[in-house]
Amino acid sequence: MALWGISTSDESKPKYLSQEDKNNCIGKAEGWVLKKTVGSRNLEEVLVAVGSNTNLSSALGAATIDAVFFEASSYAQGDSAKVIVVYNENVDVTGSPTLVVTGSVTGSVTATAANQSNLNKVEFAFTVPSQTETLSIGAQTIGSGSGIVDDVGGAAADLTIAAGNVIDAGGAGTGGTATIAVA
Repeated sequence: MALWGISTSDESKPKYLSQEDKNNCIGKAEGWVLKKTVGSRNLEEVLVAVGSNTNLSSALGAATIDAVFFEASSYAQGDSAKVIVVYNENVDVTGSPTLVVTGSVTGSVTATAANQSNLNKVEFAFTVPSQTETLSIGAQTIGSGSGIVDDVGGAAADLTIAAGNVIDAGGAGTGGTATIAVA
């Protein structure tokens, strides 16, 4: 298997990156780009350039989900919390798409995304239940309801969260810890 590529059948993102860098690497027209924040500056570095006749973001097809995680490893009751969905290329969110966080006591809690443009990380906000329990993210399809997630080329983005997409809270690990505690 190549270290990177242009393919719609295999995740072609550079494979030598840490999980944190994978979460910040996107397919753009010029190639695989790593986004970094240094101080107050937002930088982009082209890791793998593609030929001028190849537009990587359109060659990859519709944006796909790379990772899903809770923003923090624990929350207090009543906190405002976020689930982050990482795509392999930038997406635009309009309306209010939703996903479900499951509480061990509460049951389904709806997390909703607000309008977001030209980002590879979509933030879904929810209020943590007011009781001690464990929250988890399971395999599911993001509910488009009144919302739309499109890649920047206009194609409908992938909305299916597979169990293998869920990674450790904070987005740095690969262990697939899909649960967090509410104190």
